[in-house]
Amino acid sequence: MKKKLAIIPGLKVPSHDTVGRIMQKVSTKPKMERNITKAKEAKISFTHYDDNIPMNELLVKSTKLIGALKENVSYTMDIDATFINTLKRGALRILDKNGNLDHGKIGFNPMICLIGSLPVFISMRSGNAAANFRITECLESSLKLLEESKIKVGRIISDAAGFTKTAMALIDNKGIKFNMRFIYKKNYIDFNEKLQSCSTWRETEIETANFFWDCEVADIPHKMSKMYYETEDAKDYRVVALRIPTDEMLLRTLGKEEIERRAMIKEKMKILAKKKILKEEGKPYEDKHWKVIGDYQYKFYITNDYDKTCEEIIIEYNKRGGAERKFSFLKDELSYELPPFAEMNHNTVFLIVAALANNIFRGVLELFKDKVPGLKLTNRLPEFRELFINVACTYIRDTFVFFSQDILYDELMI
Repeated sequence: MKKKLAIIPGLKVPSHDTVGRIMQKVSTKPKMERNITKAKEAKISFTHYDDNIPMNELLVKSTKLIGALKENVSYTMDIDATFINTLKRGALRILDKNGNLDHGKIGFNPMICLIGSLPVFISMRSGNAAANFRITECLESSLKLLEESKIKVGRIISDAAGFTKTAMALIDNKGIKFNMRFIYKKNYIDFNEKLQSCSTWRETEIETANFFWDCEVADIPHKMSKMYYETEDAKDYRVVALRIPTDEMLLRTLGKEEIERRAMIKEKMKILAKKKILKEEGKPYEDKHWKVIGDYQYKFYITNDYDKTCEEIIIEYNKRGGAERKFSFLKDELSYELPPFAEMNHNTVFLIVAALANNIFRGVLELFKDKVPGLKLTNRLPEFRELFINVACTYIRDTFVFFSQDILYDELMI
């Protein structure tokens, strides 16, 4: 790439050493927070983090300048964490319950705010960071930077890590709608009473990327708990509940003949499987978030949106699985899985710079997709390089002469 870019007059491409020194220079000092674990034997732990607000501000402003983010548009923002395995010196070493080094948990655990495929805020955290570690502060900082650039966030989607009173109150007070997974607990006495007495269940069908649910849905109000030292009143939110019968309940209600018929089909399938007649499927998607309560399995979602239907809330939440695919893109094609520096705060800069490269890439796709043949919003980086950067041309008398006439070069300059 450097050799090809060097033909552009006046463009100086720095060496990787120079880039590394600049990244280290713009890093900020990491901070540390003391925590007490909730295990039976409480222990004190220390979690390191680094938000690097100036670099995150650069990320937002540059993304807006390239045209990937626009004013007067209401965006949906996902917030999630992703684990980066690395043996770099700055990665925290975690011991298992036997006191041995847990090699599967050496790395960093950054929390990332995404608008579509665009990272807009990155909070670097050490590998021992809990899922909801500083999520309120991360949301507050990201929303502040976006507001300063006049980028509007209308909805926020989060997994159960966002189910904290402070995070939801922050979002709600800003007039932003949220959709999160509700953490069910048996000691929610008031909620459990409302769940058991609910008479508004209605039958529906919901199709997601991985499942088709023939289920029942209902709305259940939930009031957040208020601690004795808090002055602000506890808030009421809407819990969307989805339920399907347990296998035991189905066996009781299907009848003897249907049960025997299903058992016969199951035995036939086993015989066919042993004979290798059936097509072997890949690893199935594992759905871990069902709660068995009585005769039903439940899923719960909490929101401050009272306008969308139950189905719309459930489908919207399930679409957040796309965030994992975006993380895969960042790891595979923008080297998130290969942090180059020894120290955590230097790698914070690297992740933000890589995110900036991603956002510029996305912005260029949007700008030039109609002017460069073969360029599409779904292009991966290798395709983009081949189509957009590897251009056959010569430089004659201070003028570029392009051999391909398919690309509207004059329009690209506008």
